[in-house]
Amino acid sequence: MAESRNGRSRAEAKRASREALIQAGMELMPARGLDVSLDELCQHAGYTRGAFYVHFDNRDDLILEVMTRVGERMMDTLLGDRDEARPADLFTVASRFLPALFNGDYPLTRHGGMRPYQLLDACHRSERIQARYLKLAQQSIERLAQNIVESQRKGAIRPELDATQLSALIVAMVIGIHTMYDLEFPVDFQAGLQTFLTLVTPQHA
Repeated sequence: MAESRNGRSRAEAKRASREALIQAGMELMPARGLDVSLDELCQHAGYTRGAFYVHFDNRDDLILEVMTRVGERMMDTLLGDRDEARPADLFTVASRFLPALFNGDYPLTRHGGMRPYQLLDACHRSERIQARYLKLAQQSIERLAQNIVESQRKGAIRPELDATQLSALIVAMVIGIHTMYDLEFPVDFQAGLQTFLTLVTPQHA
């Protein structure tokens, strides 16, 4: 097996350079936007443009990888680890969302995250980015539906509600919420969340 100067195999060195470039994208794109220069990305990662093009044909390839990493990590944070015996219930998910939005952990926020309009602009100019965003949204709907089913099992959510349709509605609401928050629209999100949960909770609960 061929080894690089520091003793790592070529394959290990290649994986390390790819990971460093992805991490650079995850760290710089929220602050600089999706169009952060390749020179800045490569400098941050500690590699050259030549190394970048070993792994990615263009910037969109890197954006797609960053979107996937960030989106899946946030789903795990909000919805729970997929390896858990049972998914978290909807009330637990809701209790995680607003703090993540306000403290900057949510990836689409004015507090150190990607701005919603930047993502929509990227979707407008790139069919591949739009397709990936829609895929992540669909995955969110499918996973959140499991949280809703768990809540229905506990008797905390009205059993007659279709879990997938309710999940799609919630994801649409979340997209609207982070856009309104980004625009500093004066909304009491905590009160709005409580109103929504009241609507979906059985009257006897």
